[in-house]
Amino acid sequence: MNLQYFQMALDFIESSKKFRTLDELGVAFHQATQTLGFDHYACVSCVEFGALPDGAVFLADYPDDWTKYYLENEYDRTDRILQVSLKEHMPFNWDNNIIHNGMTPEQSEMMCEAEDAGLLYGVTVPIHIVGAFPGAVNVVGEHRDIDPAAEHAVHLMSVYLHDAALRISKEGKAALKPVAKLTPREKECLQWVAAGKTDWEISGILSIAERTVHTHVESAKTKLGVNTRVQAVVKAFLTNLIHH
Repeated sequence: MNLQYFQMALDFIESSKKFRTLDELGVAFHQATQTLGFDHYACVSCVEFGALPDGAVFLADYPDDWTKYYLENEYDRTDRILQVSLKEHMPFNWDNNIIHNGMTPEQSEMMCEAEDAGLLYGVTVPIHIVGAFPGAVNVVGEHRDIDPAAEHAVHLMSVYLHDAALRISKEGKAALKPVAKLTPREKECLQWVAAGKTDWEISGILSIAERTVHTHVESAKTKLGVNTRVQAVVKAFLTNLIHH
């Protein structure tokens, strides 16, 4: 392995043992993998994303629009990458034959849609440890000309990323903020935002003022601790506050 990449992996591994929040952990991993040539990452448990159970991991930095589209279409149920990661124990990249052999037309179409969203080439590290949900770490970007040594560095870092995410989640469980409590109207407005409706369209559907719709959506964003409407929809999906 390229010594520079190896040192970068070691630096992340040492840092991962000290982080106390998922945000710190995610930022550090994202910065390291960007240096290696990747644009996005996801560290997830292979469970239904619409209602994450206790002990599941979901830590990611994917394009908001793609994440929303993925969840709306319940792609987690048919995602070829997740399916293969459940069967494999060794890391693989997305050009590997194990991905393309046996792929259904629907899965092939989803991969094409992902490419259109800038998720062209990825590396997946399956995670199988006793006492935890099976999972996977994906790093992905727009280019295929990634140094194999960089992929090996990703392999090393991913195992420690998942381990640190589990540790932080368990340590913070007692101190976690309660799940955001949205009002019925806030949930209703977010549900229509998820369906692609504008504030003006939602106001007509719900027979309330457009300004009132905006207020409900902004309130939901604040309660969920996010900055954008798409992030609010994604987080509401993941915490089972709104449904597909």
